[in-house]
Amino acid sequence: KQWYQRRVRAVRPLEQKHETSDSISQVIINLIKQTVSLSEYVNHNVPKVNYRARCETMVTSQTQLITSEEIVEYIANDRSLFGTSEYVDKYTKPLDVVLDQELIWPLEVRLFPYM
Repeated sequence: KQWYQRRVRAVRPLEQKHETSDSISQVIINLIKQTVSLSEYVNHNVPKVNYRARCETMVTSQTQLITSEEIVEYIANDRSLFGTSEYVDKYTKPLDVVLDQELIWPLEVRLFPYM
């Protein structure tokens, strides 16, 4: 399959904030559902012959499938989620595992229990 991406320049009024009564987890779930429906639409309805032209016109014809910039900014600016540096630290540092046996004093004398 051939990948194609294009940056969409949407004109919006200044300082328009996304306001919702949903929790951040519900907003993220809705964003994932919208992205999956967009990929299903592209996979089933966009012909491979004129793929690039159809993808360019899809921004105006299928607006309900395109994620708005306000939602992405709302998720990116939310303080309850990990920041970029916290995320990288969490998934690149090795785990510090301490076994229960290491916390018991005195240590077991039998190092090899099968002997």
